[in-house]
Amino acid sequence: MTEPEKSWWELRNDDLREHGHDAQLLSREICALLQEVDARSSPPSLGWPDPHPHGTVPTEDEYERCPNPEKFQLVAARARAWATVLLGRGWAREESGVRWALPPMESGGRDAVLVPSASGAVPLVLTIHEPTSDQHIVTVSIGAGDPAVRLASVPDCGCDGCDHGSAALLEELDSWALSVVDGSLQVEVTADQYSTRTSFRSEGGSPVQGLVAATAFSAGPWAEGWTARSVAPPVEPQPPQSELSVQFAFNKNLVQSAFRRLMGRPAPGPQVYRTED
Repeated sequence: MTEPEKSWWELRNDDLREHGHDAQLLSREICALLQEVDARSSPPSLGWPDPHPHGTVPTEDEYERCPNPEKFQLVAARARAWATVLLGRGWAREESGVRWALPPMESGGRDAVLVPSASGAVPLVLTIHEPTSDQHIVTVSIGAGDPAVRLASVPDCGCDGCDHGSAALLEELDSWALSVVDGSLQVEVTADQYSTRTSFRSEGGSPVQGLVAATAFSAGPWAEGWTARSVAPPVEPQPPQSELSVQFAFNKNLVQSAFRRLMGRPAPGPQVYRTED
């Protein structure tokens, strides 16, 4: 009998142990929470492998196609699973309506506003943007705070060139939602600067597009007796790029922007720089 594939958090912990970073392991409590969310999600048969394993470079035509847009319903199911588990554990209540300090890039969608009962914890907002036709894809915007700040859109692009498999999408969505619930999230956003820090990543960029109101907050854990993970250090400014690398990035962005318009997706937000442990 073939053994089931390991989850992203199991693989992450295996990698941390292999490199002697035991202090950074995801705790038993976190793994149990993720396992519960996973059990509430779509079956693994709906997933798909990474079409670009081991750093394989996509071809140019992959940035212009998305033959199976309905596969992204997987992320909507994951968002619903998070809401079901968090409400079921009694850690939060669901409210209607959300105040945005920095709204999602996509308009509309159905907001699940999960407000924790723990002191110092911040709300988690999961917005599912359903496709308007069979040529569009479903996306999930993850936000946090009150007023809320968008943290990510999963996926941020539906083209084959940007596809790294379903496991990567679930890991991104899970890691953002977990950071809010775990209390390992720091956010600061003004008209000139955007900064988010979690235990998984640090991001920063400028200018900030679509800002409604400046805000800053540090999240606390949703569960009593829960110890939040340490957040990553602030992102470092990027060194100047060579003219050749800038031109390459510009050409690639043109292709991706054209595909987003074809899929009815908005243009990407401000350039962000990411560091991940």
